[in-house]
Amino acid sequence: MNTHRIYDTFNRRIVSNHRSIIAAVKAQAKFSRDVVRANGSNSYIPTIIEYNADGTWIKCDNAGVQDAEHAAGIC
Repeated sequence: MNTHRIYDTFNRRIVSNHRSIIAAVKAQAKFSRDVVRANGSNSYIPTIIEYNADGTWIKCDNAGVQDAEHAAGIC
């Protein structure tokens, strides 16, 4: 079951679904690189990582995302 997702807040769409926050953080970094590669160095699409809490999607707190970034070696 996918418990985390990357949500594009500008276009209001789901970018991808993931089983762990670390996988979501890695995918979010890759998505950001792909946007820059396709559209130029000043391009970005605002995204958030959400988790599924009994059927309701809630934004992950910054501390949890930062811990996952450290664990994934992204920061």
